[in-house]
Amino acid sequence: MKNRIEVVDGALLRIVGPEDAPTLMLLAGFPDSGYLFETLFSTELSMRYRLITIDLWGFGASPRRNDSKTVNDYGISLAALIKDYVPDQRVGLVGHSIAAPIWVETASELGEKIIGLFSIEGNLTPEDAFFTGKAANFDDPFEFKQNFLEQVWELGQDSETMRRYYSGAAVADAVAMWNLGRDAKNISEDGEPGRSFKEMIQPSLYYWSKESTPVTTKKWIEDSGIKNQLYAEAGHWPTIDQPENTARAIAEFFDEILI
Repeated sequence: MKNRIEVVDGALLRIVGPEDAPTLMLLAGFPDSGYLFETLFSTELSMRYRLITIDLWGFGASPRRNDSKTVNDYGISLAALIKDYVPDQRVGLVGHSIAAPIWVETASELGEKIIGLFSIEGNLTPEDAFFTGKAANFDDPFEFKQNFLEQVWELGQDSETMRRYYSGAAVADAVAMWNLGRDAKNISEDGEPGRSFKEMIQPSLYYWSKESTPVTTKKWIEDSGIKNQLYAEAGHWPTIDQPENTARAIAEFFDEILI
């Protein structure tokens, strides 16, 4: 399906789907862009919902902003964007990895305007921030980004998904990466992402794979009692590995809330 691009408050949005359909905002994880979700644009989900992907400030095609550095900062900024861009409609949220805690902050700002949150392996425990949180080991943002890219490059030698991930990381702003990575590490230390996700007032679903989820997080999911759904034969990026299955799971979650 044909999509269009808009820039709103400096953030690049990709939009597809019927204008009068319920709106879902999709946010990629660290340090990716909205391009992560382009695979969903050709699924049935895009015929039943209006999908809007966002390049977070400092990532993809959106320039860094000095007032958006932390998970909380980004959540507040996105809440303002949603209020301005979708003023008369409730909105569903889809977030991957660190994007899920960002969306939790947005949901706390917007209350009943948010339909629910579909979290794709969103950060819950310190182990979920293992890769991202390495920013805390560096005093220089550019050294961190270089080290990050080198690690992803090595992992991507035999993986098309990782090579795609590398291309997203390569264009990300080094300072934005460093700021968000350090904050992800800090808030994970006291269990904040998991606690905030569990305490959401809006409906939520945690979508995850045993193949890519740390042992500590698996136990947290079991002990917490959060609503969750397993997917199989795919890693941390199911929108790439299994776009049709992921689109179906997203649709089923929001369909159940809206009926």
